Amino acid sequence: MNRWKRFTRIGLALAGLAAVLALVTERQAVAQAVRAALVRNQDEPGRNPYSQFAECLGSECSLTFPPVPAGQRLVVTFVSAAVGNGNGGPIGFGGHGQDIRFLPSQNATVSVSNTPIVAYYEAGETPTLTCYCTNTLMEATLSGYYITLP
Repeated sequence: MNRWKRFTRIGLALAGLAAVLALVTERQAVAQAVRAALVRNQDEPGRNPYSQFAECLGSECSLTFPPVPAGQRLVVTFVSAAVGNGNGGPIGFGGHGQDIRFLPSQNATVSVSNTPIVAYYEAGETPTLTCYCTNTLMEATLSGYYITLP
């Protein structure tokens, strides 16, 4: 009989220990899951994509893109522009106190530029693209992403 009581007590003690360990590890797993749910990369380029198209016709075409919304920062990563019937002059990319000029590759009547770039624009600033050409039709697309500011 003593032997039976002893085995019962050992079994109950082991069951109690297993229950305590299960609760402790479950609490840690829940805490880790909650922590993981609260973390996100809000500045990931795919989360807030940006792409704007604009066109103009005339001499010294100047494209003004929409201003950056409040609480955001725009990161422009790519400029694609096509200029038709122009003399192949440079294209100026500006705004935010910067002026970057690049020469498009010229074909018979169309000049094309696909340029990777990194430019930052704060809330309220407007990206611009200007063709220093005459009698032109210019189409352009800016691509990038927004960063949410704290």
